[in-house]
Amino acid sequence: MKAEILPSQLTYFLSEELYLLKADQDFYSQPTLRVENLTTEPPANAAPIETPAPVFKYKGSNQKNFLILTHYPNTEFISEAHLAALTSTLGRLNFMPEDTAIVNINHYPTHTWSELFDYFKPQKLMILGKAALPNGMPALPINEITETADGYRVLYTFGFDEMMGQKENTKIFWNQIKTL
Repeated sequence: MKAEILPSQLTYFLSEELYLLKADQDFYSQPTLRVENLTTEPPANAAPIETPAPVFKYKGSNQKNFLILTHYPNTEFISEAHLAALTSTLGRLNFMPEDTAIVNINHYPTHTWSELFDYFKPQKLMILGKAALPNGMPALPINEITETADGYRVLYTFGFDEMMGQKENTKIFWNQIKTL
């Protein structure tokens, strides 16, 4: 708690005569400011504070609103070998690289699922691995296509590091993605 010194108490500390300027006299003549008198409401004429919308860096053009979430700590979007496998798989399903948006979640650890959804507005979503799950994402079953209340389809599946060289995981992935 901070102690307040009133002008009348200054005589105990100062032995010389003091003169207050007009501005100081006005200040000291005002009632003491109390916390209970403060309001958290902004003044009526204050401009609302706007938080800038997040901007995500992604690979592709998102022409068909197909969002693919990855997690790669040492690359910008996805490793070259995994990109080649993904491109080949999507090509068999008549998707071109420009139809998708590949986002590396590793670069956005504090961003939430709702921010991603608002930015990309996906109709299809593929999450490649547990590490690629964004903050705030509802619980999803792995390797099952889920249709959300908003009408988009989600496939939460293995990451490519779990599929490369693992025929059983690759087969499970293929059987799900071809119905996405």
